[in-house]
Amino acid sequence: MVSLRISDNAVRITHSVLFGITLLISIIALGFSGSLVGHYNSDGYPKEHTGAYRDRIRILLVASVWTTAFAIILVIGFQLLGRHRAFGLLSHLVTITIGFILFLVGSASLTALTDKISCGVKSQGFSRCNIVKGLVVISWIDTIFLLLCLIFLIVLTLADRGAYGVHRRTLYVE
Repeated sequence: MVSLRISDNAVRITHSVLFGITLLISIIALGFSGSLVGHYNSDGYPKEHTGAYRDRIRILLVASVWTTAFAIILVIGFQLLGRHRAFGLLSHLVTITIGFILFLVGSASLTALTDKISCGVKSQGFSRCNIVKGLVVISWIDTIFLLLCLIFLIVLTLADRGAYGVHRRTLYVE
């Protein structure tokens, strides 16, 4: 069996870039979803499907808060204490998987709700329609980057198992 060896520098650089981009996109999604929840809580949600918009936008708000918080923790923690168990593969896999599932559910459900709506048509459009469509786009982008993070972590896990036979509990393979 061929064992895959990955250098510490490659892991550190890839982790920093991938999780940094994910953090940036999550902050943007947090801004969109937070502004929509604040606006709709004060002015009321769109008349058609009121509860549906409320629930879907709030799921994306929770997903973006979750991903932003843990991306900050994982990026800073890994850079400072990369060999500590708290910032190992398991903690990364659990938090990123939860964020991925939340974003996938929220993005897919809000896409299904807004798919047939055109913001340019006066009868179909509603207050902040373009921002809702922007939230759909940025949520899908975040979902894709979280999937890339999961693939990166799974490759590291498989490389770790193949190289050492036993899981070492950190992201470092060598």
